[in-house]
Amino acid sequence: MLPGDILLVTGDGKLSKSLVNAQKFIYSKAISSHVEFCLGDGIFIHSTNDNGVHLTLLIDEHNACNGQWRVIRHKSIREHGESTELLQKAAMYYFAQSYNKRFMGVGNEVSSFCSELVAKAYKKTGIEIINGKSPSKVTPAHFDKEADGLVDWIDVTEEYQKILSDMQENEFPYRVATSTLSTAMIRRKVHEPHRQAILQSLEKSSGNEELVADMRAMLKSRELKFWHEKDS
Repeated sequence: MLPGDILLVTGDGKLSKSLVNAQKFIYSKAISSHVEFCLGDGIFIHSTNDNGVHLTLLIDEHNACNGQWRVIRHKSIREHGESTELLQKAAMYYFAQSYNKRFMGVGNEVSSFCSELVAKAYKKTGIEIINGKSPSKVTPAHFDKEADGLVDWIDVTEEYQKILSDMQENEFPYRVATSTLSTAMIRRKVHEPHRQAILQSLEKSSGNEELVADMRAMLKSRELKFWHEKDS
């Protein structure tokens, strides 16, 4: 499995079925109600109406949709290639955004719905998908069409079935990895206002211009960046 792989989920609830039916005008064979972005090691980042953009595990998604899922990979992605790391960082950039309730409406910089999040990550990396369609106009149905046609994508579901089996037998390390990553990103978001307050306080104090400049340069040079940080 590689960062950038896309999990297409077919939920069996009433809301999921409604979402699928609403997309039939986009693609008549649409079956997916939700899509998620792989960060690697069975961890996915996705956006839901109740929790916004957050992390989840393949095993949880598998259980939630009764095994009705498949995974596709863009043909430009190669193992150990630069694009995988860029895609991973691009998707994580949107962590903790709220859910964009304006499905197929006007996009914004602070919220994303599920397929919009995936499209944003690819766009941020510079990889064109769905014919360059604006992220806020991309739906799970568009990915269904790509998964059925397999022109620019390949089906890698079998790879994920294997890791799912391992996850089911040895779930704990996957849980720890997901929790650790999520906690670190939440902590950074929580601390961001305090960092900005300290910088603003220093800026108001005379004789600290050089120190403030150094601190801002250090923050700006951080390898991993998030949408909520002013220095990103």
